Amino acid sequence: MTDRETLAGRQTPAGRETPAGDALDERFVELLRGVLPAAKRAEPITPDLDLKAAGLDSMATIELLLRLENAYRVTLPDSALNGRTFATPAAVWSAVEEQREA
Repeated sequence: MTDRETLAGRQTPAGRETPAGDALDERFVELLRGVLPAAKRAEPITPDLDLKAAGLDSMATIELLLRLENAYRVTLPDSALNGRTFATPAAVWSAVEEQREA
C-alpha cells in the first residue's frame, strides 16, 4: 500500500485501522511514525506511548516539530519545546491543537 493509499484508506502502513475513538489525527500519526526508528514504525501509535522509549531522540524531535509546524501551519511557542510536550503523542497533539485553535 502506498503512502497516499494509506492516508486515503485511513489505515496504518501495517494495514491496521486506527481505532474509532482515537483522539489523534491520522495525519499527525503518520508524521510521528515517519520520524520514529524503522524498527518501531509498525508498532501501534497510542496516545500514551512513551515516545522516548519508542526511539524519539532529540534529532527526531526537531524533525517532528518542523513537520508538524509545516503540516498544520502552526508555530509551537518556546514554552512548549520541552520534554513534557514531547513525552507522548497525546501531549504533542494537545500542543498542536492548542496552536490551531489560537
